[in-house]
Amino acid sequence: MKKEDLVKVLKGYKFRIYPNEKQIQYFIQTFGCVRFTYNHLLHARQKALQAGDYQTQVSPASLKRDYPFLKKTDSLALANAQRNLDRAFKNYFSKRAGYPKLKTKKNNWQSYTTNNQKHTIYFVGNQLKLPKLKSLVTVNLHRKVAGEIKSATVSAQNNQMFFVSLLCLEEINPLPKTGTTIGVAYCPENLVQMSAVNRLPVYKQETLQYQLDKAIKRLEVRAKAAKRRKVLLEQAKNYQKQKSKVQKLYMAKNDQKKNYIDQLTYRLVHDYDCICLEKQPEFTENTKFSETDWQHFLRKIQYKARWYDKQLVFVDSIEKENETKCFTIEQVGKKLINQ
Repeated sequence: MKKEDLVKVLKGYKFRIYPNEKQIQYFIQTFGCVRFTYNHLLHARQKALQAGDYQTQVSPASLKRDYPFLKKTDSLALANAQRNLDRAFKNYFSKRAGYPKLKTKKNNWQSYTTNNQKHTIYFVGNQLKLPKLKSLVTVNLHRKVAGEIKSATVSAQNNQMFFVSLLCLEEINPLPKTGTTIGVAYCPENLVQMSAVNRLPVYKQETLQYQLDKAIKRLEVRAKAAKRRKVLLEQAKNYQKQKSKVQKLYMAKNDQKKNYIDQLTYRLVHDYDCICLEKQPEFTENTKFSETDWQHFLRKIQYKARWYDKQLVFVDSIEKENETKCFTIEQVGKKLINQ
């Protein structure tokens, strides 16, 4: 493989991390400082807009002078809070998103982003060095990180489960050409229906769904018990414990679906040079795979096709043959040939 054939891309990795008590306190404080900075900048921007000006004199540096406790946290995390606010207003004025809202600590998910400057983010075995932290954070390093780390986003669910997402600049080798083409249509049961015989990755959620349904019923029972005792749900320990179990099961279910889509999209770009996708599928409610899942699938396969030098072609929709709303292999193949 020649050097010029390599493609440089930004690739993301997400890992579970296991910080100690001091590290947890630092992360929680940083989340709070980032929220504080974002909300103060938002208020300042709102006042400037009311006065007919987009720019404001308030910045993370000026906030540090007025609020010295901000100096204890990562300055790049505060700078990224300002960048996120700028991006939010650009999306709002471009009509791509709603008006920016204040951040609240009541949100289940909290996060901050920092940048790698002069080797301030790096691995030592299965531990990660982060800016402002003197000790290393233990990481569940389930896959190798290649390339140069550009930034790291530390996130937490209810300040209990912690994760790190790394954005890396990597060189990708194009996959070998196979000289084959396949048609792919939306199917609510398996997400895709293909015009060629191809085994799909394993996707079974029956056991997980049973556990989730059972946990939800138990949560409802504990909510009723707390109501009979006239105890607020926020103060009911048994309810909160069961609520945490339900949240973990939901997360496991979503992670399993994301992993399935990752495996499916990679297998398609690995096995085929040209992938013909249904342009306008018909979506139904209460199915295993929704319109959101299909859009997630499209995002994944589009950037992977760019990475590995494969071709994507969108074809017009065709009639469904039965109540399952799935395309038969013969229908998809015939449609592709005609187009």
